[in-house]
Amino acid sequence: MAIQGRLEGKIAVITGASSGIGRRTAALFAEEGARVTVLDLDEDGARGLIADAGPSVRFFRTDITSEEEVRERMDMVVNLSGSLDILVNCAGIFEEGGVASAALAGWHRIMEVNLTGTFLCMKHAIPHMLARKDGSIINIASEAGIRAVPNQAAYNASKAAVVMLTKSAALDYAFAGIRVNCVCPGRVLTPLVQRVIDESENPDGTLEELSFDRPVMRMGTTLDIARACLVFASDDLKYATGSVLSVDGGYTL
Repeated sequence: MAIQGRLEGKIAVITGASSGIGRRTAALFAEEGARVTVLDLDEDGARGLIADAGPSVRFFRTDITSEEEVRERMDMVVNLSGSLDILVNCAGIFEEGGVASAALAGWHRIMEVNLTGTFLCMKHAIPHMLARKDGSIINIASEAGIRAVPNQAAYNASKAAVVMLTKSAALDYAFAGIRVNCVCPGRVLTPLVQRVIDESENPDGTLEELSFDRPVMRMGTTLDIARACLVFASDDLKYATGSVLSVDGGYTL
């Protein structure tokens, strides 16, 4: 007798899943039995994910800042799969800059992707969940949405806004059985961070610098964050909504 996964038969949409946290989350959800649709602009990354995860993952090239595209993709998922059970908003971008030094164009772009993109995906997923009076939405914010990090004002503000957007939606749709929760990752050893370490003049020193500013003395892994998303996506924590879970090695204590 086959052992069923914790997401067996669930239909999941994950944004920004062609790399990093999103990619590991998509792979884990597929391992746990979900059928996963990835919405992203990175076609090469998505092909790599599908090659690794298999036929339970599919990809639609999507600009999450386009309401028309987001609406079409959510409708398409439901038309092809029959439902939409889980949404993970993982797509995001980063840019340095303090309040006085940040370019206005960079501010707008970060807000457009990190906040408006999350809002649009929720806006067009929730009606499908309302029809079934069930669903789980997981928004990926950041430790920077809880504790300000120097020289990244726009990013800090966008992630703090995602936290409050999560709570607002949780309150508005709790009556309908839709759970909306937020995961706030700390610094994670993604391929991008690893490349920064490898290309630095002192890789060992850079690794220590990026790791030892948190009580557990290490960076997180993409699997650390993916497992947190899995708990919220599964039926293991159905009483939780509006939760903000820090997975940051104690950085925001």
